[in-house]
Amino acid sequence: MPSVPSWQKLSEHAGLSEYEAKVYVSLIEKGSSRARKVSMICGVPRTKVYGTLKKLIERGLVVEIPGEPRKFAPASPANAFSAYLQSYQEKAQNLNKIVSSLEANYKKVNIEAESQKGDLWIIKGRHGILQRVREMLSDAEESVDVITTGNGLILFYKAVNKLLDKLEEKGVKIRIEAPINFHNGSLAQELKYVCEIKHVNVDLPILFLRVDNRKCLFIKLSPDDFNPDSGEDVGVFSENATLGRLISLLLPKPTKEVYHHRMTPRASPILSQ
Repeated sequence: MPSVPSWQKLSEHAGLSEYEAKVYVSLIEKGSSRARKVSMICGVPRTKVYGTLKKLIERGLVVEIPGEPRKFAPASPANAFSAYLQSYQEKAQNLNKIVSSLEANYKKVNIEAESQKGDLWIIKGRHGILQRVREMLSDAEESVDVITTGNGLILFYKAVNKLLDKLEEKGVKIRIEAPINFHNGSLAQELKYVCEIKHVNVDLPILFLRVDNRKCLFIKLSPDDFNPDSGEDVGVFSENATLGRLISLLLPKPTKEVYHHRMTPRASPILSQ
């Protein structure tokens, strides 16, 4: 099995675009270079390499060396990614706290995991998890609560958008909490017609779904993107209402809305796609 290129790993884990990762890694491997040489080494088109270098300079990953011809040099990876690594460690610590708290509550009732066949189910793979999400929504009678990331919001909409209108017609109360940003702001405005949607800061790659304050599904998104056709997500499904309440208490709470978009007519086709 061929090894994954360094630039691809960097793109996946550090949030760089393909071009940004290729340019940065080529500078690390070859040293300071002119833009034209960088383009030839890493295969980024010459029309794109200057814009890519500019973005890397803004992110503190590349520095421009004064003089003629212009050259560009990589910043030390240890220094350039120190803030990112610290943030990543903090997120991991927060997730560990959530898991530890859940484990503590689990042990309080003195129930062995082996005896929970009718109470907890582990679901692996995005396809199977999204199928369970659709099943849960189809059975909803009173309420649906969702907490997820910005990309998770788009993924959720792609997977269940045809069900949302039906739930509204049934009188099901739908509440969604997610980071609202430039990428999903228009979608959030559309969703306002069928549900209550609020901005909340969600740093961990999760999607939490609770239906009728009873059934719940806690998903670790892997990766945190909005591709419904692939992903190595892991989900924990339960019909234990107490467990659902405990998880919801540990999750972030909404903040004041921070996005501003012009309202569009209800006739917009986005919810019927």
